[in-house]
Amino acid sequence: MRILSYADSESWAGQLRSLADSLKGEAAAVVPSKELAQRVSKVYDLVYFSELGAFEPASYAGLLASATSDFKPEVSVFPCTNKGRILSGLQAAKLSAMAATDVIWAGWADQEGSSLIVRRLVYGGRAVVDVRLNLPSVICVSQGSYKERAPGTAQGKIVEVKASTPTSRVEFRPKRSEGVEPDKSDVVVVAGRGIRNRDDLEIVKELAAALNGAWSVTRPLAADYGWADSWVGISGLTISPRLYIGVGVSGQPHHMMGIRGSKVIVAVNKDPDAPIFEESDYGIIGDLYVVVPLLLKRLKEAK
Repeated sequence: MRILSYADSESWAGQLRSLADSLKGEAAAVVPSKELAQRVSKVYDLVYFSELGAFEPASYAGLLASATSDFKPEVSVFPCTNKGRILSGLQAAKLSAMAATDVIWAGWADQEGSSLIVRRLVYGGRAVVDVRLNLPSVICVSQGSYKERAPGTAQGKIVEVKASTPTSRVEFRPKRSEGVEPDKSDVVVVAGRGIRNRDDLEIVKELAAALNGAWSVTRPLAADYGWADSWVGISGLTISPRLYIGVGVSGQPHHMMGIRGSKVIVAVNKDPDAPIFEESDYGIIGDLYVVVPLLLKRLKEAK
């Protein structure tokens, strides 16, 4: 049984290799750069790559198509991230395959390995369900569901493939990066709909900077208002920082699903019945326009 994993980091490559090991399948990886391919080849015996640069779905799907044509996998595995979900959808459509996201466990449904049983989170992570997938199948694995496989000493085979696509580029504008990315930071401050206008995001950014962390927003502020390029939640970024601070965040299930890996959750909200308080380690009931400046003042005094 052949299992093809797409990974854009060493961490994800290690996690997805552990899943492949649990299925006792022949594993290969697809990565978007030569430098990453060299590192991942210590975990996989076969690694495909193209030098792609900034994320653009059409070119990344072209890389997957080339690797899939050569390796011919029965199972394609992706990280359950914003990029991973996009690419898994494209892969499933190309293969006419069954697909599942938010997977936390996978195993064979029978001894012959003719189909998969996957356990996935539903209802914003409040429940789990087992789903049977016929082959070929495509799955997106949730962060932390599998431990990373440690790199070995031997290097696997590295194959460069051409990421050809039938589309032509009209215009491409990469997302502008402002400081540390939320999914790579130990501290993340997230603004919710308690923020009244776009200019008020500055106090959220200032709090994140004071804690040497990153900032982000909930889906409505990004997708509906256009105040940010990305958001934290099940349909956006999945984060697992040491400290999460929700500022004016109500705590809807789709958002909480994206932060469930956080070690400590702190909430600031003037509504004492806000759902986020049920999930928080520490909660401050108060107006964020009063509380956040006080937090900033104390942080400056402490420094």
